[in-house]
Amino acid sequence: MRSIAILVLCFMFIMTGCQSKVSESKESVTSPTLTSVSLTDNEIKDILNQLIPKAVDMLGIFNGFGAFKVDATKTILGEDGYALVTDEKFKSVADLKKAVEEIFTKDMAQTVFYSRYLTPEKGSRPLYKDYEGKLYEDTQNGGHGWATKFLIDTARLKGQKDNVAEIELDKTVLDDPSDPLTIRIEYVNGKWLLASRID
Repeated sequence: MRSIAILVLCFMFIMTGCQSKVSESKESVTSPTLTSVSLTDNEIKDILNQLIPKAVDMLGIFNGFGAFKVDATKTILGEDGYALVTDEKFKSVADLKKAVEEIFTKDMAQTVFYSRYLTPEKGSRPLYKDYEGKLYEDTQNGGHGWATKFLIDTARLKGQKDNVAEIELDKTVLDDPSDPLTIRIEYVNGKWLLASRID
């Protein structure tokens, strides 16, 4: 009788241990869905109202000359056309990258900004470069206008998977209606970032 009681206790102990492992396993399988964020159209509009104006400003900084005041008397020795940027907020290429990555994912930052303006192909000049610990801008690069207006109030969710949402919104170019724009945003480290181009 005593041996049966010991066997029953051992069986109950084993079953309790198995149940806790099953529970742990269920939690780890479902936890990724707990971290995904579902969005409404109104939340999308709020996010885009934060991101789009900053993205347009950033494109202006990189898409031509004249975004910053420069001291043309301070140049890079042996490289014509570069002048010292005198902006308080941007004192290095690292400052520019930090600002870009507050708006765009790292992949998009590399594609849209870094590869074109900071580390262009051989034979091309970077728009910005560091020299003796300070930021310099290529003043020989022409300025460019921005003719696109994003109609954020028309933004609508096309789809969402995990932490990436696809959004469509209307836009105008030179005040004339244009084809709708489809963009992606991605939830990275607690904030939404643009994961596609807007230019």
